[in-house]
Amino acid sequence: MNDQRFENDWWHETESPKAWMSVRDADLYEALLHRVAQLKDGKKLRVVEWGAGKSTLWYTEFLDRLGVPYTWLSLEHNKSFFEQHLSLTLRARPNVVVTEDGTAVEEIKDLVGRLGTVVVLYDAGEVRPDLPGREADRAVDLDAYVSLPARLGYSCDLAVLDGRKRRRCLLEASRIVEPHGYVLLHDAWRAHYQCVFSAFESGRRFGDEWWIGSPRATAFTEVLPWHAFERHTVVGGQEVA
Repeated sequence: MNDQRFENDWWHETESPKAWMSVRDADLYEALLHRVAQLKDGKKLRVVEWGAGKSTLWYTEFLDRLGVPYTWLSLEHNKSFFEQHLSLTLRARPNVVVTEDGTAVEEIKDLVGRLGTVVVLYDAGEVRPDLPGREADRAVDLDAYVSLPARLGYSCDLAVLDGRKRRRCLLEASRIVEPHGYVLLHDAWRAHYQCVFSAFESGRRFGDEWWIGSPRATAFTEVLPWHAFERHTVVGGQEVA
């Protein structure tokens, strides 16, 4: 989170029980998800998520409580992390299946067509090229993780990026998101992600660490409240700070 201090700092600085992000960001994500589901008007909501986490638990259950029909395709590169933090809760749900890299594309297609949440695990371990001495992690092969939605022919209403290879995943998301859809990037303050924003017709920073993009021209006020965009500035048509 950036160094700027706002009124009601707790909203920006306290971790939400819903996700590993600030209370503000988690609440805005929930509001956006609710609104996007409303705009589907009873049709199935299709989500892809690169990077599973506590948010996977909360927001899929949120959709279940709302009675929204959905498919949530979650891709996680670190199998051990998933098994430690998420596995027991997710595997206990009747509308969830967990499968692994190496599962045939046709089999995953079938699962996606029938179930609410489909998690695909990759066993790349902890990939942290941001840490000193871990620069070699940039070369870890995550091609299958990045490209799976496209190989499935999976188009989505919402793509959420909070895992590894986010620049590549942004490009993939730009290709599979529906014309009416949205792409969310967390930790959007990181400058090395921002070169991909130009792949979208529209884009804005919102909340504390989010960026939202769309393949069409929009100000995103149809899915986010006015206060989501407070304290962000526009540069060259993109809200980047």
